[in-house]
Amino acid sequence: MRWISLILLFLTVFITYADKVVIGFAAEPLMKEFSIDSAQWGLVGSSFSILLIVTSFIGGTLSDRVGTYKMIFFVLAGVTIVQFSSFAIVSLPMLILYRVLLGAVEGPGVPAGMSHISRVFPTELRGRAISIFVAGGTISGIISAPILVNLIEKFGWRWTFVSLGFVSLIIVVFWVLINRNEKKKQKFNTTPIKKIKWSDISPVLRNPACFLTIAISAATYWLGTWLALWSPVYLTKVLKLAPMKMAYVIMGTGIVGLVLVLLISAISDRIFKKTQSYRKARVWIAGISTIIGGLALALIPLLDNSFLWVFIALGVAKGTTYINVSMAVQVMIKLMPDRAGFMSSILHLGNNITSLISPIITGILVQAAGVNLALGFNYSIYVMAGLCLITAMLYLLFVKPDNVTTTPSNRMAM
Repeated sequence: MRWISLILLFLTVFITYADKVVIGFAAEPLMKEFSIDSAQWGLVGSSFSILLIVTSFIGGTLSDRVGTYKMIFFVLAGVTIVQFSSFAIVSLPMLILYRVLLGAVEGPGVPAGMSHISRVFPTELRGRAISIFVAGGTISGIISAPILVNLIEKFGWRWTFVSLGFVSLIIVVFWVLINRNEKKKQKFNTTPIKKIKWSDISPVLRNPACFLTIAISAATYWLGTWLALWSPVYLTKVLKLAPMKMAYVIMGTGIVGLVLVLLISAISDRIFKKTQSYRKARVWIAGISTIIGGLALALIPLLDNSFLWVFIALGVAKGTTYINVSMAVQVMIKLMPDRAGFMSSILHLGNNITSLISPIITGILVQAAGVNLALGFNYSIYVMAGLCLITAMLYLLFVKPDNVTTTPSNRMAM
């Protein structure tokens, strides 16, 4: 049953990722229709995270109390409703409102999903299970990119947004049908719980294993947001690719990234099985991989817009940094094992704040370069490379989750 639930969670990430990135594929017609400049486009991208920050934290935390079943249902049902309202978008303010609402309903999805996986999968399988869950986004980027671009070109961006609502509706129906027994089980197992005091959680939050894990994960999200919102613009306006060729490039780099993520996850799980060490299996793997990804990003501005080499660099950067999504949540949950939803929510609070500010900063950098778009995008790429390299080195030096012991306070629910 847990594998069936994992497939549905995979599909949930698949559709919510498509909901998030479709705005990037529709960038050119949207910017033209509503006369949007680069700085304003950065605001459109950031608007997705305004309420997502709040709902991700609250929803992920509440999933420990009300159950992950209800949270996932809320996400899928909410996405369906928001996407069906796409025809109401007739101006830039309405576009921003649409993105705000979409981010709000998607917020609890990832922390609730990771909390669910941490409950039903044993530790030795958890890395692989979380990687499959997270791979929903990568595979969505691979499969959905050419489909969404083709739909936008043939039917327009409004109908494309609505079509995503139909897909989420189908998934939520299966979620309800298949997880009815899980719902009853979660409800039956819910017992009165005590609140954690600030004095109980503050030592955890001050631990380098906590805030540096958030930092390295946030660096990954900075790149992920750039890839979702800005890479279509970069590929079409700087590398001069046609829209469909741009979509195939994104699909190809997604395939490279997915293969790397699954390979690295398998290596990590094997190391953990042999050593039972979070530092060796999770921290070392994540840190070294992120350094490789940061170096790949740093090379892109030096490649003279060579299509082949940019393609390879983006694929390597995706795979070697996206592994952090799986590794980071395992380290966070290790700090408070009985509060998986709460710790996942803290992690994604940092991720979502990054998703809020990074599009604005990228938009300012691109806008500051004026007509020289290539220079502006190079600035944004160097920022991402620097974040990856700095956070990875600090992560390798100071994060030692095996030294953390679970206290009685950690076992209380919030």
